[in-house]
Amino acid sequence: MAVQMVMGFLAALTFGYIFRVPAGESIRCGLVGCLGWTIFLAAQGPVGEVGAVFLAATAVAVASEVLARRRHQPVIVFLTPGIIPIVPGSKAYLTMLSFVQKDYAEGLVLLVTTLFLAGAVAAGIIITSSIFRSHTSTKPVGR
Repeated sequence: MAVQMVMGFLAALTFGYIFRVPAGESIRCGLVGCLGWTIFLAAQGPVGEVGAVFLAATAVAVASEVLARRRHQPVIVFLTPGIIPIVPGSKAYLTMLSFVQKDYAEGLVLLVTTLFLAGAVAAGIIITSSIFRSHTSTKPVGR
C-alpha cells in the first residue's frame, strides 16, 4: 500500500506541474492526491468502488478547501491535481475498447460503472464545495 500511496502522490505532483501550480504548493498538491488515493484504496472493501471514489473525492475536496484558505490560493490549485488519481480514466478506456471490439454487453456494464464513478467524483466535489460556500461569510456589497 505504501507504493500505491507514493504513486498517488507522484501522479498529483506531476499533474500539478502540468497545470502550472505555484512551485510552493506542489508538495501540498501531491499530499492531497496521496490522501485521496489512500482513502480510495482503504474504503474499496467496506463500501465498494463507487462509495470509495465518493469518499476519496470528498476528502480531496475538503483538503483542497482547507488548504486554499490557509495558503491564500484558489481551491482549484489543490483540487485539480489532487483529484486526478481517482478519475476513472482506465474504466473509460476499457469501455471504449469493449465497444470497438464489439463486446457490447461488457461495454454497457463498463459504461454504467464509469458513469457512476464519474458521478461519485462530481458529487463529492459539489457537496463539499456547497457546504464550504454556505458557511463562508461574505461582506454585504456597498456597506
